[in-house]
Amino acid sequence: MSHCKQFNGGKDKVIFATKEDLAGPSKIQLPETDPAPGLILPSGEINWNCPCLGGMATGPCGVEFREAFSCFHYSEEEAKGSDCYEAFSQMQACFSKYPTVYNKSGDNDDEDIQGEAQMKVDELLEGTKDDVPLESPTSGEVERKK
Repeated sequence: MSHCKQFNGGKDKVIFATKEDLAGPSKIQLPETDPAPGLILPSGEINWNCPCLGGMATGPCGVEFREAFSCFHYSEEEAKGSDCYEAFSQMQACFSKYPTVYNKSGDNDDEDIQGEAQMKVDELLEGTKDDVPLESPTSGEVERKK
């Protein structure tokens, strides 16, 4: 028959098991893991740690990106985001200051940088249209993509 002792004020638990206990199948049930949150949390807030943002929220223009994205996400205008022109302009101006970070095509054309930035933002915002959270890939999906 097995028994258990706790040490260090209950922090550590040592289980003493007999051969008979170990011969049978395990009766331990692990708790189910919560699915990784997507871009939009169940509370409706933006998950700035979502890998789907590709580091945009933490890069050199992270503040500008977060302001523009927040403005769009929380916009209540009929043409969603139409009140965010200034925030997106500031974000795109910042992107043009860091072409090596935000210009993935390799050339330094400001219009290309702004176009790529807009495409990335549009791509991210596409998932928020129906208020359906974007799901981040599981570690298995990431491994398969490599």
